[in-house]
Order: sequence, then structure tokens, then C-alpha cells
Amino acid sequence: MQMTDVGKQAVQYGSHSPFSPEERRTIEEIYGAVAASGHPHADEIGRAIQGQVGCLESLGQVLAQYPSPLGQQRLGHKMRGIGTLVDALSRTNPANFGFFLPTRALLGRSLDMAESNFYRLLRHVCREVLQNERGRELLDDATKRLRVCLYTKLVEEVLSAIATDDQLDRPVRKQAVVALAQIWDRRLTYRVRDFFPVLDATWEARQRITIAGGTLAGTQEVFSLFAEGCDPQFVDYLARPDHTENEVEAFREFLFAVPAEELTRLAKEMADQGVHTIPLHDSMNAPNRDSVSGFYEFFRSRYILAMARRVANTPGPKHTAEGYVVISCLREMAGSDTEPPTVPVP
Repeated sequence: MQMTDVGKQAVQYGSHSPFSPEERRTIEEIYGAVAASGHPHADEIGRAIQGQVGCLESLGQVLAQYPSPLGQQRLGHKMRGIGTLVDALSRTNPANFGFFLPTRALLGRSLDMAESNFYRLLRHVCREVLQNERGRELLDDATKRLRVCLYTKLVEEVLSAIATDDQLDRPVRKQAVVALAQIWDRRLTYRVRDFFPVLDATWEARQRITIAGGTLAGTQEVFSLFAEGCDPQFVDYLARPDHTENEVEAFREFLFAVPAEELTRLAKEMADQGVHTIPLHDSMNAPNRDSVSGFYEFFRSRYILAMARRVANTPGPKHTAEGYVVISCLREMAGSDTEPPTVPVP
């Protein structure tokens, strides 16, 4: 098939591009496949891809103009840097945390969501235009890139919840802010798998299992998690003998995608009726549901519930299961006086 005029124009990237080499390869392969598809709207779609890349490149340039939160800035006699940032943000609460964020952090959040929307566009293109085996392969690639964006957003929310929790020790809250500063400084290159591999592996595994319910003990789901590559540290932490009730409930929410309050009600109902098993509807992996949006809602619903319990001081887990595991990691870092791992910027 003859390539369209749009397909003859190379995708352009700037010096502060938000796209990694792997992401660029995905973009260019989808762009090239569209151009060669013979689709009647190939030119229009190609221009849309080019336009979105240009907008994201511009956002990357703007982001780079703001100072790194890891650096030092002076205004008159006043100095600020990572030390003052850590001290200020580790004293905030959920109501005022966003007010004290550096501009680079706020822009970075916008860039992350804009890039997520772009990969959703590419997924739509693959489904609607490239309806063949190659199109399905490119759809999988675009989905992987989308997950990378969402994982960064989600780990930022996990850390923000920890930084603003006045029931936690200040050293742990400070470590959370230091970890957040790593995200804000390396937004263009940050990858959860390099900083918190326990979350990356666990999130990947959780999306590949199907919940059964049964006795609500979660045994089958835990074995499935291990089989799908869940980081053992995640389960080991929440299965340790000195765990708290809130941690157990958060883990059960993670396994069953059901609020702790509802699980308690179901357990009572089973006891009252004398039944030993109960089926559960897998809301995250429901048929005909987009897996990425299902996973995002799976995390966000648990995160919002935990935050609501914390603010209202009501019973139940005050963090997600992921949050409790990260708190443990940060507590170890605080105890050893170390910072979260850093990865050199290419």
C-alpha cells in the first residue's frame, strides 16, 4: 500500500522529550502502521498523533524550565532546597498538601495525565484502524506505555498519603517527601520499577488474576499472585505475625477488590446462614471492561476509601495495602538514614 503524505513526515522530538526510547518506538510504529494502512482517515489520524506529540513535547520543555526540587534556590537572603521542602511538606495534611507543592510537581502531574490520554488515543487508533495481528501487538505496546504513566501517578498518590499522615512518625513522612522529590525531579524518566519494584511487580500480577471469593480467606488469590509474578516482599510483609488488623483488611481489599466494610458484612452473612463459601464479582476484570481503566478504578476506590476513613477517623484501613508496604520500606530507610534509590538520568 502507498504511504500517505503524513506518513512521510517523521515524528519530531525535543531536547526535553517526555518519551523514552521504548515509548518513541511504540509511537513511531503505530504512526507508520496508520500511514501504510490505506484507511480513508489515515492522514487525519496521523496529524492528530503528530499534534499530540507536539503538545507533549511542549509540556516537557515547560517542565524543564522550572527548578528541580532537589536543587538549591536563592531569593534575596532566603534559601530553599530539598531540606526546606521535606520539612514543609512533612508537616502538611490532606487538606493543604497541594497548596505547598512545587510548580514542577504540579506541571509534572499534568504531563503524566496528558501522556496517559495520549496512549489512550493510540490504543483507540490500534483498535479502530489496525484491525489485524500487528494491530493487536501495537495495542499491547500502547497499553504497556499507559500503565507506566499510571503507575507513576499511583505511586505518587501512595507517597502523598504517607507524607500527610500525622499519625506516622516524622522520619517516615520525610522519607516519603524525599521519594516524591525523586519523582518530581525525574518526571521525564521516572519508572516505578526502578524505585519501588515491589509495587510494579505486584500491580502487574494483580491484573492477571481472577478473584474467586470462596471462604474469603484469600488463599487461592495469594497463590495466583505468586504464580503471576507478585513480589514476595508484598505478601510477606502483610502476612507477618505482628501485622495490624488495618493492614490485614487493606490486604483483603487488595485481593478481593471489595471494601473492608462490605467484606465484614459478607462474612457475618455467611456465618448467619451457615455457608462456608461465597462467590464474588470481579469488578476489576469484568468481561468487556477495559483492563487499564478497571485497574485504575481498583486502586483509586481503595485509596479514596482509606483517605476518607483517615480524615473522619472511622474504623478500617487508613492506607491501601500498597501504602502499608511502602510505609515499611520507608521506615527501614529512615532507620538506616538512607534515601530512596536513585537512578541516573540519561
